[in-house]
Amino acid sequence: MAFAIVALVKLTFLKFEILGGNTYIYFSFFGAIVAYNFVKYASISKLYHRQLTKSMNGIKILTGISAVLFVYFGYQLSLDTLIYLLPFIVLTILYAAPVFPNKKNLRSVAGIKIFIIGVTWTGITVLTPIIYTEGSLGFDMIMEIIQRFLFIVVIMLPFEIRDLQYDEKELETIPQKIGVTRTKVFGSILLVIFLLLTAFKNELYPTEILSSVFVTIISLLFLWAADKKQSQYFCSFWVESIPIMWLTVLIMLQSLFG
Repeated sequence: MAFAIVALVKLTFLKFEILGGNTYIYFSFFGAIVAYNFVKYASISKLYHRQLTKSMNGIKILTGISAVLFVYFGYQLSLDTLIYLLPFIVLTILYAAPVFPNKKNLRSVAGIKIFIIGVTWTGITVLTPIIYTEGSLGFDMIMEIIQRFLFIVVIMLPFEIRDLQYDEKELETIPQKIGVTRTKVFGSILLVIFLLLTAFKNELYPTEILSSVFVTIISLLFLWAADKKQSQYFCSFWVESIPIMWLTVLIMLQSLFG
């Protein structure tokens, strides 16, 4: 997942010709590890005073090292960048921490889980880098932000389909509300919108068109292949690898077309 985040950040850098940015990439990578482990393992960690297993101790050590590096690279970022990032960091904390009445977090609020993830990932991987380097948002940048949000929501749908048999009904995820087939149709519509938005950009290059077509097709294939019973690597490896595939294709196309 951390590599997927980095791939999306790098996509933004390449698309808008943002030079450098290695510090932000390292910051995003280690921050993703900390955030993912915090969200995934908070319920069984010492946050709830439970005994950690040996494997959990290993995760705890990895998270601790990543947290130190996250702070280290964060210290090297400008104050403006950190301010832009703050709302999305707060969203991540509220997503997992039981700070609301009845010990609820944002993840347990009905119907919004997938959209919180979409907003957070979009903010970290495209909005913050663009605002910081450009100072303002142009039309193409706004299109990219919308596209990135749609893309992230779509690649989260296979996870929601997978977790359908485990999620509590109170979560009211999209597959719970409309069923698996309609969820796939919904995701397909979002992908069509994602692709169509490419055509509206003012600066449209062959690399942009072809990479958008590629990621639309590959996302569509994985979306329709998703099922309640699937290989443990289907989502946790293959679907999470889609941003990396997207980045790889864009790099190859840019090398080909100059």
